[in-house]
Amino acid sequence: MFSKACEYAIRAVVCIAACGEGKSMNLKAVAKETAIPEAFTAKVLQQLVHAELVLSTKGPGGGFSMPTALASKVKLSHIVSTIDGDAIYKGCALGLPHCDAARPCALHDHF
Repeated sequence: MFSKACEYAIRAVVCIAACGEGKSMNLKAVAKETAIPEAFTAKVLQQLVHAELVLSTKGPGGGFSMPTALASKVKLSHIVSTIDGDAIYKGCALGLPHCDAARPCALHDHF
């Protein structure tokens, strides 16, 4: 259902949030901890920072962080919308081309 980039973004956000208040993780640490290729991690984190879902600090001791106040506000839907857009919410959960309110699939009302 989610793209690979979205799955990576979710993993990265969880990893950074788990780092703790006042702590940050550099790119290499996030990539290693989440088993995501470093170049892909950089691309995904850039999008998350731009969307203000993760904070970034440059320089020595810098990295990516997510204060508790921010972590409590970020929802899965924010990450999905940032990376994959809102198409997932408009299409069929099963990917069926004919699913709509008149001809719903088995997951239509739950999705």
